[in-house]
Amino acid sequence: MDFKRFLNVKTVLLGSGIFAAILAILIFSGKVPLFNSASKQKLSGTVRVWGTIPSVTMSYFVDAFDKEAKSYNMEYTEVPYSEINRRLIQALADGYAPDLIIAPAEIAFANSNRIRPVSPTDISESNFRNMFADIASNLIEMPTGYLALPISVDPLVLYYNRDVLSSAGFYEPPKTWGDLYLYEDRITKINNGQFTMSTIAFGTYDNIPHISNIILAMVLQQGETITSKEYVADSTGNYFPRYIVNVDEINPNTGVSPLNSALSFTKDFADVQKPTYNWSARSSDALSQFIAGNLAFYIGYASEASYIKSANQKIYFDYTYLPQIEGAQTSTTFGNLYTIFMLRTSPTPNLAYPVMLSLATGPFSQNLVGVTGGISALKTNIGTSISSGDQLAEISGNSVLISKSFYDLHRSDLEVLMREAIRQVYNGEKSTVEASEAFSENLQAVYDGQN
Repeated sequence: MDFKRFLNVKTVLLGSGIFAAILAILIFSGKVPLFNSASKQKLSGTVRVWGTIPSVTMSYFVDAFDKEAKSYNMEYTEVPYSEINRRLIQALADGYAPDLIIAPAEIAFANSNRIRPVSPTDISESNFRNMFADIASNLIEMPTGYLALPISVDPLVLYYNRDVLSSAGFYEPPKTWGDLYLYEDRITKINNGQFTMSTIAFGTYDNIPHISNIILAMVLQQGETITSKEYVADSTGNYFPRYIVNVDEINPNTGVSPLNSALSFTKDFADVQKPTYNWSARSSDALSQFIAGNLAFYIGYASEASYIKSANQKIYFDYTYLPQIEGAQTSTTFGNLYTIFMLRTSPTPNLAYPVMLSLATGPFSQNLVGVTGGISALKTNIGTSISSGDQLAEISGNSVLISKSFYDLHRSDLEVLMREAIRQVYNGEKSTVEASEAFSENLQAVYDGQN
């Protein structure tokens, strides 16, 4: 995996990074007029913000923000991830919706018709692409602008137990998914029908954190986009977006669909009839097993490192890049993208809009990254992480640069469908081909509004 070319972002993007910082500082101080207005009055009032970040974590950020802002302040309300879409609809109906929302990108996608886009007159498309990690390109909605502004990216990485690998005769972690077959053969231990040591948690749903995104990462690594967007005209000539689910498209190089391939690979590790059998639906959850020292590899987000360290200070673990498809020309991982966006109904747009720009691109952006988790989405900050000398920061920064996601409008439905697909394959109710087809068809129906 060659990351040397990415190191140039720190110097190549210096100009756009300076532009972003200066723009945000000026807007933040009220010295730059909004919406091409001639007014240069000082900003004042209260900007109301909803977010999925816990209030206890966000309170320190809000206090620091208010102290710096002086003439205006932020009022933050925590809304659980599982409730935010429903509560937003209710709040809009009742007339008490917030100005801004800080949440994962899928919340922005699900509420795109309620969002006031960021104008391309404030950040040009070329500057947007140069300023932010490529995963943010899905937020571009030209010619209207940008659906939201990216804050941070939390990429999937591979955690591994160094002692377990050393004991099995391995001096480095696997680089490809296929390598796991060799590791499993020498690591997995079974005593009286019970796993005393497992290699990797695959093949089930309920006891594997992030399994949907792990499988979708495998789909992305095969060159598929998961979902694509096209604009179609209705009977009146108005254009609207239609989303196409692509996970079951046949890969011409392999002759199978990317999702079928991913389901087939992962099921091998939970199939009692296969020599790779090392995991079952009865196993404790993968994170707990890894922390206890009973699982050699755990696939999780970069932000989980501190929790793992604190949960068991005796475990000798490390982290590296997510394994890749063997022979792939490019490297890919899945990233959770945190964003900030403004609602069309904001009663104080002359305050909310500059605050949004500043939080995404100004001095406070790094503070906000600290509470959202992950790595800054600003490429200049990514470059700093990569060259910091800190191993996790370097791996996380490089992983952000290769992170991808998709138009994730219906996350809860996707999770239900993925759980069912994995369950049916695990129980032998459907083949991986049948499960993949059903998942794709049902998810497409959800996107089309039929379910």
